[in-house]
Amino acid sequence: MRPKKYPYSGRLKLIRQALPRFVLLGNAAFNSNLVKYIDTIKQVAPNQTIVYFKIPKFLSHEEKYVRVPLKIDEVVKILNR
Repeated sequence: MRPKKYPYSGRLKLIRQALPRFVLLGNAAFNSNLVKYIDTIKQVAPNQTIVYFKIPKFLSHEEKYVRVPLKIDEVVKILNR
């Protein structure tokens, strides 16, 4: 294969970067990187589930939760995809 005659034509090239993937649970969405920080999943009402996160910080962790209007079976099925 021959090299290009003018390899640096000054034309800008589009570089595609991977966008963060989001996990959609009912009316809440979070970054797919947070899936590895899920600590517990708890069903509170017939159609309400709470997902608890333990996000590591410097020498400690931060606890957050998301309230999702789905059954626990549907939440686990979505997260296992």
